[in-house]
Amino acid sequence: MRALRTLRTTLVAAGATAVLAASASGAFAAAAPEAAPVAHASAPCKDKRVPVKTVRLADKVSVAKVYKTGKHRFVAEIWAKGTKYGTLVTKAHAAHGQNNGLHVTLHPNGRVTSWIERAQPELRPAAERILVSTTPLADDTSTAKVYRLSAHHYEADVNANGTKYGTLVAKDHAARGQNNGLHVLLQPDGRVTSWVDDAPGTSAAEPTVHVQVDRQARQGK
Repeated sequence: MRALRTLRTTLVAAGATAVLAASASGAFAAAAPEAAPVAHASAPCKDKRVPVKTVRLADKVSVAKVYKTGKHRFVAEIWAKGTKYGTLVTKAHAAHGQNNGLHVTLHPNGRVTSWIERAQPELRPAAERILVSTTPLADDTSTAKVYRLSAHHYEADVNANGTKYGTLVAKDHAARGQNNGLHVLLQPDGRVTSWVDDAPGTSAAEPTVHVQVDRQARQGK
């Protein structure tokens, strides 16, 4: 686990939030809501820390040492490799802290829960489509607009009468589609070839495209 430096603690008490700051020694103390002044400031504190349990936390390195200090009052010291780096204090409401992605919650009954915040995967920006050519196709009606996304990765939008009715994706492998007897082949270098077979097709007013695309190429897009 990385060096434990900062522990931010939120006390869920009447909407109040406390943020912890590091001391010179690296230890932290949870700030409790400010209490009303007592009549006798010199009266001895009745709270006693009674050890309850030690809980291993989700990072498999840290532990929480839980003490009971009164009715619905608990304290949890967060330790790792012999060093205390945080303290959670709860009184009737849960207290929460996090450090380096490790989240710890101390509940009013003394129960401790923890979890690790997983890093979000880095999202790749969508590749820019750059129009490189517009090619008339063999039926003398359709055209293929060819776009370059990267080396050996091209897409072709097949249009007829101003309407796009199919897209071919060629990434490292060729992609082929057919509609009403018109066959279109897109190569991974952006070249387009087409031909028309002799079989009668469906009406041009209702085009249907069956695009055969390399599945691995599509998934790798």
